[in-house]
Amino acid sequence: MVRRRKVVAKDIYREYRDINSFLRFLDDKTAKTKGSLWNSSSTSDPEWYGSTSYEEARERCLRGDDNLAKQLRGTEKLNINVPCTGTRRKVFAAVAGFAPHVPNYLAGVPNNMLFCKEEKIHKKVINVYYGCNTLADITAEEIAQVSARVLSCIMSLERKGYRINLYAANCAKHNGQKVGFCVKVKDSGQHIDVLKIAFPFLSAAWNRRFAFRFRETVAHWHRSMGGSVYGDTLRQFLTENKVNYDVALSYYDAKNISSVEELEKLFVKSSNNLNK
Repeated sequence: MVRRRKVVAKDIYREYRDINSFLRFLDDKTAKTKGSLWNSSSTSDPEWYGSTSYEEARERCLRGDDNLAKQLRGTEKLNINVPCTGTRRKVFAAVAGFAPHVPNYLAGVPNNMLFCKEEKIHKKVINVYYGCNTLADITAEEIAQVSARVLSCIMSLERKGYRINLYAANCAKHNGQKVGFCVKVKDSGQHIDVLKIAFPFLSAAWNRRFAFRFRETVAHWHRSMGGSVYGDTLRQFLTENKVNYDVALSYYDAKNISSVEELEKLFVKSSNNLNK
């Protein structure tokens, strides 16, 4: 009797340079899991999916979601009116200013006054990957609350001069196969666009429609969307695929940190440890 060896499907990882590229990929594919318990086309539980259909979620993602943006703007400690550019005051010698520079004055140097100038603080770039996928018992509102805290942290760091490359990450495992993707939602040279970025981070539809559709199309997971992976498993998956991350944070990592200040310390510490 010949025993057949069980073949484990190869892990799949894809990167997308922006949200438009990611959605174009999903639009070009046909979902094949209609009728299964979990799928991107389900209309069974709009509250859990954060949307009534894949098409509605796609439209809100592309044009920006006003309701989610309002929720983000109302988050404690999130002040979107403060420019996300770290600056400091530096004193220079010049021909005019607020006080005399005595040595220059006695030496007859024209630049014998002191004045202040705002100077940009150029700090390091931090590559942040956030995986806000969750278990089925987590509500859409809980996802939004925790994810808003993460974005508050990122905006606070940028006001202090750090520059952030921000990615939305998702990974799941089923029958030994891991499948995941990352989408760049903000470049280090850009400020956070609250209207646009609110959807991938705060909406349950990002992980319960778009991620499901990704798994349906690239791995053909017809009956199960697989168990989402969190924390160390997410970081392991990124490392295995040679992803250059400084901070890889899961929803549950962020949920266990109660303040924006503590998140900031984690981000800076993680970045320093990886870039010694």
